[in-house]
Amino acid sequence: MASDDTGRELEKLRADVAALQDARRADKVKAEEAPPAAVPSEPPTADIAESAAAETAALPEEQRTQLEELGDLLQQEIRDLPTITCLAVFSLGILMGRLMR
Repeated sequence: MASDDTGRELEKLRADVAALQDARRADKVKAEEAPPAAVPSEPPTADIAESAAAETAALPEEQRTQLEELGDLLQQEIRDLPTITCLAVFSLGILMGRLMR
Protein backbone atom coordinates (compact mmCIF):
# COMPACT_ATOMS: atom_id res chain seq x y z
CA MET A 1 0.00 0.00 0.00
CA ALA A 2 2.82 2.39 0.80
CA SER A 3 4.50 1.64 -2.52
CA ASP A 4 1.28 2.50 -4.39
CA ASP A 5 1.05 5.85 -2.59
CA THR A 6 4.71 6.50 -3.24
CA GLY A 7 4.31 5.63 -6.92
CA ARG A 8 1.32 7.95 -7.31
CA GLU A 9 3.14 10.73 -5.49
CA LEU A 10 6.20 10.23 -7.68
CA GLU A 11 4.11 10.43 -10.87
CA LYS A 12 2.38 13.54 -9.58
CA LEU A 13 5.75 15.15 -8.85
CA ARG A 14 7.03 14.25 -12.32
CA ALA A 15 3.95 15.87 -13.87
CA ASP A 16 4.53 18.99 -11.77
CA VAL A 17 8.18 19.12 -12.85
CA ALA A 18 7.18 18.76 -16.50
CA ALA A 19 4.60 21.54 -16.15
CA LEU A 20 7.17 23.80 -14.52
CA GLN A 21 9.71 23.06 -17.26
CA ASP A 22 7.12 23.91 -19.92
CA ALA A 23 6.26 27.16 -18.16
CA ARG A 24 9.94 28.02 -17.87
CA ARG A 25 10.49 27.37 -21.59
CA ALA A 26 7.48 29.53 -22.44
CA ASP A 27 8.81 32.38 -20.27
CA LYS A 28 12.21 32.05 -21.91
CA VAL A 29 10.67 32.28 -25.38
CA LYS A 30 8.62 35.33 -24.36
CA ALA A 31 11.73 36.98 -22.93
CA GLU A 32 13.65 36.39 -26.16
CA GLU A 33 10.79 37.80 -28.26
CA ALA A 34 10.30 40.89 -26.07
CA PRO A 35 12.30 44.01 -26.93
CA PRO A 36 15.23 44.62 -24.61
CA ALA A 37 14.50 46.92 -21.70
CA ALA A 38 16.33 50.20 -21.38
CA VAL A 39 19.58 49.66 -19.51
CA PRO A 40 20.55 52.45 -17.09
CA SER A 41 23.85 54.10 -17.92
CA GLU A 42 25.16 53.70 -14.37
CA PRO A 43 24.53 50.91 -11.88
CA PRO A 44 22.37 51.82 -8.86
CA THR A 45 25.34 51.44 -6.52
CA ALA A 46 26.89 54.52 -8.10
CA ASP A 47 23.83 56.55 -7.11
CA ILE A 48 24.08 55.32 -3.53
CA ALA A 49 27.78 56.14 -3.34
CA GLU A 50 27.16 59.62 -4.75
CA SER A 51 24.36 60.33 -2.28
CA ALA A 52 26.50 59.12 0.63
CA ALA A 53 29.36 61.33 -0.52
CA ALA A 54 27.00 64.31 -0.78
CA GLU A 55 25.68 63.70 2.74
CA THR A 56 29.21 63.40 4.10
CA ALA A 57 30.25 66.61 2.35
CA ALA A 58 27.24 68.41 3.87
CA LEU A 59 28.36 67.57 7.44
CA PRO A 60 30.54 70.03 9.33
CA GLU A 61 34.24 69.13 9.51
CA GLU A 62 34.10 68.32 13.24
CA GLN A 63 31.26 65.82 12.83
CA ARG A 64 32.90 64.25 9.78
CA THR A 65 36.14 63.60 11.67
CA GLN A 66 34.20 62.16 14.62
CA LEU A 67 32.32 59.79 12.32
CA GLU A 68 35.53 58.70 10.62
CA GLU A 69 37.17 58.17 14.01
CA LEU A 70 34.19 56.13 15.23
CA GLY A 71 34.30 54.03 12.06
CA ASP A 72 38.01 53.36 12.51
CA LEU A 73 37.51 52.34 16.16
CA LEU A 74 34.67 49.98 15.27
CA GLN A 75 36.72 48.45 12.48
CA GLN A 76 39.64 47.81 14.85
CA GLU A 77 37.36 46.30 17.51
CA ILE A 78 35.65 43.98 15.05
CA ARG A 79 38.92 42.98 13.42
CA ASP A 80 40.30 41.82 16.79
CA LEU A 81 37.27 39.68 17.69
CA PRO A 82 36.79 36.12 16.42
CA THR A 83 34.17 35.70 13.71
CA ILE A 84 31.98 33.37 15.78
CA THR A 85 31.84 35.87 18.63
CA CYS A 86 30.81 38.68 16.27
CA LEU A 87 28.07 36.54 14.74
CA ALA A 88 26.81 35.48 18.17
CA VAL A 89 26.67 39.05 19.47
CA PHE A 90 25.00 40.27 16.27
CA SER A 91 22.41 37.48 16.46
CA LEU A 92 21.69 38.22 20.11
CA GLY A 93 21.25 41.91 19.26
CA ILE A 94 18.72 41.07 16.56
CA LEU A 95 16.90 38.69 18.89
CA MET A 96 16.73 41.28 21.68
CA GLY A 97 15.52 43.91 19.23
CA ARG A 98 12.75 41.61 18.02
CA LEU A 99 11.71 40.73 21.55
CA MET A 100 11.62 44.37 22.66
CA ARG A 101 9.11 45.36 19.97
